[in-house]
Amino acid sequence: MVAALLFLSYYEREQIQLAKSAVNRAQALVLAVDREFAAAQSALLALSTSHRLATGDLEGFHHRALEALANVRADSILVLDRSGQILLSTHVPFGRPLPKVPDPTLLTRILETEKPVVSNLFVGPITKQRIFSVGVPVKLHDSVIYSLHATYTHQQLMLLLQANAFPETWRVAITDGNNKVVARSHEIEKYLGKSVAPALLSRMLASNEGSLESVTLDGLLVLTAFSKSSASRWGVAMGIPKAELTGGLRQNLLRLVLATLGALALGLWLAWFVGGRVASSITALTQPAVDMVSGAQLDIPLLHFKEANSMREALLQASALLRKSQYDAHHDGLTGLPNRTLFHQSIAQHLALCERNHEELCILFIDLDGFKAVNDTLGHAAGDQLLREVSQRIASACRASDICSRLGGDEFAVALIHSNLEQSRIFATQLVELISRPYVLGEHRAEVSASVGISHFPGTAKDADTLLRKADQAMYSAKVAGKRRVRTAV
Repeated sequence: MVAALLFLSYYEREQIQLAKSAVNRAQALVLAVDREFAAAQSALLALSTSHRLATGDLEGFHHRALEALANVRADSILVLDRSGQILLSTHVPFGRPLPKVPDPTLLTRILETEKPVVSNLFVGPITKQRIFSVGVPVKLHDSVIYSLHATYTHQQLMLLLQANAFPETWRVAITDGNNKVVARSHEIEKYLGKSVAPALLSRMLASNEGSLESVTLDGLLVLTAFSKSSASRWGVAMGIPKAELTGGLRQNLLRLVLATLGALALGLWLAWFVGGRVASSITALTQPAVDMVSGAQLDIPLLHFKEANSMREALLQASALLRKSQYDAHHDGLTGLPNRTLFHQSIAQHLALCERNHEELCILFIDLDGFKAVNDTLGHAAGDQLLREVSQRIASACRASDICSRLGGDEFAVALIHSNLEQSRIFATQLVELISRPYVLGEHRAEVSASVGISHFPGTAKDADTLLRKADQAMYSAKVAGKRRVRTAV
């Protein structure tokens, strides 16, 4: 809607500008017409100073006027007395009887103003053709004794129109003070002496210049620009066909509309493209946000926008922190083995599977013999190092399917998945020997052993708590029996 309003505004402004340009061109032609009149007046004023007129030698002045015709560029030169009687005319030989002017209006103005005057179009009393004249006073002792006139046919102004080389389709007319056509670019013989079109006439009577849409005398729809001279009251009307005037403007407007539609289409495509990238970026973050809750490791590719990538980084960091907190919550901070909680959960899950599949499972409860002495004599740092190395030995001895855990202090547990009691005794014996090998703790050497208690599913118990408790009891039984040995729960 905004674009449509802008187009309309542009169209109206361009029309106003075109109208102004046409008015300016009409003003220029009016100035050219006034220059023609001024040139004729100057030539006549120079001729009016002839001594032959001052002495009454009209015959001698007749010869002088014939010589001056080319300079004045007139059709004829006349001399009138104060009554309007034509005393001589270059159109006829001197001495031939000549008429009075039928309309003394021009002569009256010259006598009253004592200034040069331009007539309107009229029918000449000698040639009986439509002509106009430029007249100047002839003074003797500050009194006007004659008026000197140069007459012109419309051809003089037709040459002026041709010199301006207006487009062939334009209708250009030069009008007199009565708004009658004196020269016209088309069909002058048909419209010479006729008033301009009614709509234009009304405007020319009301104003010296302007523009309007009108129909020419030959029926063409035009934008007409007109201008009238304040000195001579002659005018110029310039009609530009509407189709031609608006054709170029409409082409420019069409190009502008197409460019705007193209820009709009490009904008919509960019909006769709960018919107799609925004949507895909948001969608790419949705599932990872759901997966993060489960503690799964997130894999989010780089996204299309800085903000989306900031959210991606935040999710990855949050996931890492959550996974770390979950890991810390279920693993021993010193050895990295699963803690009692995770071990208990894992055992519960495997027991359900073993029960369904009719398989066996054994729990080994391990306690170090002599650890307190190492911790007290070598310090807690050495004790922590010893615990880490014990956990490594236990983990290295177990299968990938088995579960190792540090329950707390120097107590460890192992769940042997799919192992029967005999296999578990053999493994436990080997594990005791492995744990009981000497340890090098920095500059010190330490020796500990292990006591192991074994509980069996389903022989000993069928739930995790009972299995752990029974294995613990069996481990204490091993310690009471002399340590560094294996006992089976009953």
